[in-house]
Amino acid sequence: MAESGPGGAETKDARAASAGPSLSNNTWPVLFIGLGLMLLRFLGEHTWAYWTAAVIGALGVLAAAVEIVATVRALIAGRQPLVAIWVISLLAGGSALLLRRLVEG
Repeated sequence: MAESGPGGAETKDARAASAGPSLSNNTWPVLFIGLGLMLLRFLGEHTWAYWTAAVIGALGVLAAAVEIVATVRALIAGRQPLVAIWVISLLAGGSALLLRRLVEG
């Protein structure tokens, strides 16, 4: 049962628990995207590195698409709008940069 403060209002801990996890947790695909970008940057002249970066990057872009959809839903619901905009721009920008580097290579 949720704790109530004076007048039946919920306490700060109860509101925090009902809000759910932070949207900044949705940035984990940046690890895959970043690894793919680093492979392309430092070892891109090797065929094996290019294809490894393509596979790892594709997984990162796919995961980023899933997280962007979840973040847009949270943004529509009004949860942490500034964090949601940051997460969307970070994932979309990283994905676009990786795809550009893959096409150039």
